[in-house]
Amino acid sequence: MHAVLISLVDCAISSALSVSLSNLMRKTLGAICLSLLCAMLAAGLWPFNFFPRNEVSWLGKVDGIQFGQRARVHSSRIFEVPDPKENLFCSLELWLQPAVGYLKGPATILLFTTPDNPLQFRVRQGLDVLLLRKDSRDRRNHLQTIPIDIEHAFRQDEQVFFTVTTGPKGTSVYRNAVFQKLFPLYGLSCKDFSGELILGGTLTSDRSWPGKLFGIAIYERELTPEQVSQHIAMWSEKAPPESFKKDGLLALYSFSERQGRVVHNSTASTPDLYIPRIFRIPRKKMLALPWEEFSPDLHYVLDILINIAGFVPFGFCFFAYLTERRWKRAAMMTILAGGIVALTIEILQGFLISRRSGVTDIITNTIGTSLGVMLWGWPPIREFAAKLSRTQPTLP
Repeated sequence: MHAVLISLVDCAISSALSVSLSNLMRKTLGAICLSLLCAMLAAGLWPFNFFPRNEVSWLGKVDGIQFGQRARVHSSRIFEVPDPKENLFCSLELWLQPAVGYLKGPATILLFTTPDNPLQFRVRQGLDVLLLRKDSRDRRNHLQTIPIDIEHAFRQDEQVFFTVTTGPKGTSVYRNAVFQKLFPLYGLSCKDFSGELILGGTLTSDRSWPGKLFGIAIYERELTPEQVSQHIAMWSEKAPPESFKKDGLLALYSFSERQGRVVHNSTASTPDLYIPRIFRIPRKKMLALPWEEFSPDLHYVLDILINIAGFVPFGFCFFAYLTERRWKRAAMMTILAGGIVALTIEILQGFLISRRSGVTDIITNTIGTSLGVMLWGWPPIREFAAKLSRTQPTLP
């Protein structure tokens, strides 16, 4: 009788220790899963810049604004120009100071955009080259880009005045009132200066043009060489807006406010400019499709491999946890959880300035989760887990 009682107590203690060990394993796996989830969210959303500051500042002692690393200025409403059928010719003046030494690639200074033609007309800086780009539709209604390049147009920390004017012979470009080149086939018109005006960058990138802007003017006619020279002197002497109106002025921004968030237009027919407090990419792509993200380079391949490898531990540990909890369809639930976590990260990345949101990462993260599930089912791993679960403390 005494031996039977000892045997029963031994079995009860062993059973209790086995249950405690199993509970400890489950709690450990649960803690690991939670830690992995937090780590993946942190890695996917770092540096958490949901509300970055718009780095546009007034120059203070002189009229003008400075664009920082992430900076945008946009029109307060849509530009509406005269009917292009009545007046085909238009001119643009830009007074600025570039920052050549800080450019890593072409940067957009000025952009006119419409829903039908997102890159309608833009002025860019590519190192020391002035880049003019116009998108127009061909006979098949396909958008095509018409370029103009002016070599050695920029010098670091040197103010420069550009004039782009279109007439019957084509489009002429002046640098500091000096004629640069005539482009006979570049049909710039007032229609190209319609839509929304954006300064300092493009629609889909967080990169900004790191320079200074002192003045912008738009005219509804061609400017003669004499008028181009006169206007430079008028800008330098801060002539009143009425002095420009005789030449068909449509819009003039002198950036003379030196404070606030509104850049006033000197004519009533076109909108003011607005400087937002928070930096936003106007048309950032949410969940870009895989073929839109594809790039035939090593960086793209490494990014895919990292996204796959990063979710393997999650699939492995989460599946192990659900298996210990004896959940039905644990594999399917784990893969679904990995896909949901990846989707959540990509949607949140759509609101982050420094991160891209794409379907490719969701696919690769789900593949990584699946590989983690398969790794848990690998025979050596399963044998090790089975031995661990059968291990019990030895009674004295």
